Amino acid sequence: MSEIKYKPHIKLAHDLWSKFLKKDFICIDATIGNGFDTLFLLELSTKYNLKKIIGFDIQKQAIDNTKNLLKKNFNLEDLKKINLFLSSHEDFSKHLKEKINLFIYNLGYLPKSDKSITTKSKTTIQSIKSAFLHLSQNGAISITVYPGHSEGKIEEIEILKFLEEIDYKIYNIMQYKWLNKKNSPFVIWIEKLST
Repeated sequence: MSEIKYKPHIKLAHDLWSKFLKKDFICIDATIGNGFDTLFLLELSTKYNLKKIIGFDIQKQAIDNTKNLLKKNFNLEDLKKINLFLSSHEDFSKHLKEKINLFIYNLGYLPKSDKSITTKSKTTIQSIKSAFLHLSQNGAISITVYPGHSEGKIEEIEILKFLEEIDYKIYNIMQYKWLNKKNSPFVIWIEKLST
C-alpha cells in the first residue's frame, strides 16, 4: 500500500503543473516574484519542450531578480522561450495573441521586499477573468493563496466567493487546503472542460 505524504503548498502546486504540462504548451507566470516558479517552469520545459513561458510583475526588482536567477541556471538558447513583462497581471491581455495552456498565480507580496506592495483581490479577480478568456480547451489555472496576512485574507474570501459562482459545466475548480492549520497557504486548481 502506498503512503500519502504531506507536501508544502509550493511542492503541491509544482506537482500539479508537472502532471499537467505537455509538449508545446504555453504557460504564464502571472506573478513572477523572485522567479522561482518561472525557473521551475523552465526546468520542466527541458522535459516537456514547452513552447513559451511568459511572466508578469509590477516591480522592476522582481523582473531583475528573475532574469538573474534564470541566467545563472540556463543558457541563452533556453532563455529564448522566456518573455518577461513589467506589467500587472490584470493587463496581460495587451500582450497575448494566442491561447494559454497554464496560468499560474503565486499571490501575496515579493519575499524580502516591501510587504505593502501586494496582490489585491480586485485586480487578481480581474486577471482571473481575463485568464478564463485566454485559456485553451483543457487548459488550467493554478492559484496559490496566502491568507496569513491581512490583504491575503481579503483575497482568500473574495477569490473563493467569485470562483464558487463559476459554472461547473465549464470548469472544474478544486481547493487544496490544510484544515487544521489556520490561515495556511493553499492551492486552487482550475481546469477548463472540453466543450
